[in-house]
Amino acid sequence: MIKFVNVNKVYPNGTSGLENVNLSIEDGEFVFVVGDSGSGKSTLVKLILTEERHTSGRIYVNDYDLSRIKNRHIPALRRTMGVVFQDFRLIPTMNVYDNVAFALRVTNIPSREIKKRVPYILNLVGLEAKSKAMPTQISGGEQQRVALARALANNPMLLLADEPTGNIDPNLTFEIMELLIEINHAAKTTVLVVTHEQDMVSHFNKRIITINKGRIVSDAPAQKKRRTGLIHSADPAPVSALAEPNAIRRRTVYDW
Repeated sequence: MIKFVNVNKVYPNGTSGLENVNLSIEDGEFVFVVGDSGSGKSTLVKLILTEERHTSGRIYVNDYDLSRIKNRHIPALRRTMGVVFQDFRLIPTMNVYDNVAFALRVTNIPSREIKKRVPYILNLVGLEAKSKAMPTQISGGEQQRVALARALANNPMLLLADEPTGNIDPNLTFEIMELLIEINHAAKTTVLVVTHEQDMVSHFNKRIITINKGRIVSDAPAQKKRRTGLIHSADPAPVSALAEPNAIRRRTVYDW
């Protein structure tokens, strides 16, 4: 769950990043946040990740009160989230398998669990056959799938995708979005997609929050109608419950 209550963010130089933002995203929702460059989208992402602290108001993310969270608890908060960035951020000296496994190793997951989990996740995103390939040996769309697999490795409560289609071929945009939607449906993972591609999001029947000049100017709910299928350039293996095998989800509620 994500909740912003009267949130303001003013940077040290006096620039306003967000102004009186109120929003609530429930567990299991799929939400687009759209806006032009400089609208406040990046500030919103940074506040959720605690890369920046808000100036006033209250923010709650996955049972954590970010107004009161102590620095020592921030790593635990971030482990409840999987993040997919526009620039992939893969480790160039590691192959596909190890890029995904790295997300588990840094959280001290036992090797036997990693050996089960990584092939399973790679299969979900249709990259099981590319496990030994280096990042430079796969396409941009495949690199984004690796980034998505890495974000899913720890079975996060929240999947945050920041401009996930910005660096891939436009023909692959719908493929990546449909995969995110399938993950949301199958695993009930909360998915927040931040993008400037307003034309793209209009093709999906999902809630759309629009930000302009640091303010939420519209919040359009999904319409209650059957979602139509979209063309895929290469369908991945069907997504089943992300919690299998041997779910790795840690949900700790702290009293402050």
